[in-house]
Amino acid sequence: MAEPMSQETVANYLKMAGEQPEITCAQVPSEILEFASAEAEPTPFMEEYFAIGHAGWMEAKHGRRISLPQNLVDRAILVLWNRAALLYTDRLLGRESPDANKPFFDDSELY
Repeated sequence: MAEPMSQETVANYLKMAGEQPEITCAQVPSEILEFASAEAEPTPFMEEYFAIGHAGWMEAKHGRRISLPQNLVDRAILVLWNRAALLYTDRLLGRESPDANKPFFDDSELY
């Protein structure tokens, strides 16, 4: 099980999600992937992290802020959280993920 994160670490990761929405799957810190895989469902931190990163990725992709309905944000959170757990498994097993060079917050091919 992942160690609990300090409030400072949480704030830094949320800031990073907002500032680096085009981060690739290979560049995501292992601590984020481990934290995502440690629970049976996304924690409130993970929900916020993926929502911030996804919104930033959508803005970068479309060149403007996109306001999605909450049900679409919730779907994105779930598929991105699942991707994070799969990426963590690949890292533990020493396998390169087929998503390694894809944007981490891009949910478009995950449905």
